[in-house]
Amino acid sequence: AAGAKTYKMPFGNRGMNQPVLNLKTNRCYITPQNHGYAIDTETLPSEWEPLFVNRNDGTNEGIMHTTKPYFTAQFHPEARGGP
Repeated sequence: AAGAKTYKMPFGNRGMNQPVLNLKTNRCYITPQNHGYAIDTETLPSEWEPLFVNRNDGTNEGIMHTTKPYFTAQFHPEARGGP
């Protein structure tokens, strides 16, 4: 989590058709998810910023570095879960 704090979500984001918004492009993705923790974006170090947000509950779904080409996604960007 790049040094940020994480927290356990009451129910987590599980299943198909979870809308995730890219904050840079304003593009919404429909994603499958299976996770029960989220990043507290208020605790991100200054060189990191939110990149994706879940449109159902407002939780963070990914972060990006402000100067280096690093980013994360807390969902299955390949459009389906599994191997």
